[in-house]
Amino acid sequence: MAAVTPDTGLPFRQLEVFHAVMETGSVAAAARVLGVSQPSLSRSLQRLEDQMRLPLFQRHRKRLVPTAEAQRLFEMVAPAVHQMRAITATAARIADGEASLFRFAATQSVVRVLLPRALRTMRRRVPGLRLFLDTVTRSRHVEYLLSSQGECVVSLAEVDHPLIAAREVARAPLVALMPSEHPLASRGPLTPAMLEHEAVMLFERSGPHSNAIDAFFAGHDRPSTATWIRFSDAAVGLAAEGAGIALVDGFTAMGWLPPGLVQVPLADPPSFTARLYWNAERPGSRLVGMLGDVLMAEAKDHG
Repeated sequence: MAAVTPDTGLPFRQLEVFHAVMETGSVAAAARVLGVSQPSLSRSLQRLEDQMRLPLFQRHRKRLVPTAEAQRLFEMVAPAVHQMRAITATAARIADGEASLFRFAATQSVVRVLLPRALRTMRRRVPGLRLFLDTVTRSRHVEYLLSSQGECVVSLAEVDHPLIAAREVARAPLVALMPSEHPLASRGPLTPAMLEHEAVMLFERSGPHSNAIDAFFAGHDRPSTATWIRFSDAAVGLAAEGAGIALVDGFTAMGWLPPGLVQVPLADPPSFTARLYWNAERPGSRLVGMLGDVLMAEAKDHG
């Protein structure tokens, strides 16, 4: 097989296969992502190594370990693959007649009340506005924006990426949710010591909720009885049924709560920041800026 030269280049499909293997760490996972058979993908990967005349992976048991050359190639290939995916996604939207559709994503906390209020205002300003709201986990924010699946993301998570721009749109404190008959329901603001022996719901590590709860209990003992959860909606439901005290962001606690569930303030609570994120190299439509403006206004009016 001919070697790679500046004149011959590499087929994009082989680079896409290589990118998928680097991201997933295995041929089987890459084949699932690309929707092809493992033998077909293995052959494409082998052709790429043959053309480059060097190994890109070391086979270690069932794992593929990238070589130093593979790491260098991946740094160049990844932006090209993201760009091609963006082109493909845009072409598909145009072909489907959805070029004017405002598609974006948001995390659960802001979707509960703040975002619906903002979208209601936007619909008044833009008659016939067509919306597509995605829900993405914080681990997929960067992928969602760089691949142009949507124009922006509204989230409490912090995103640090050179190609992602951000704008702060709202802040809310950490609060407690509990049944109105709970002994602490009328004793706020609550201190960490007051919750030490209570059944409290805690979030998985490394997320914005977990970080805020850690900050609140800094220097104090955490509750001795805890239920570990992943999503704020689960905290609301469990607290409403008396399964424990929920410590959640103020965005989740905005507006309507289940009957009998009350919001109780905390002493010196940490705060959450809701941010609007977008691809800095593809700012999107005017609706991105409008969404940020309206979110800020709604947060100020209903804070």
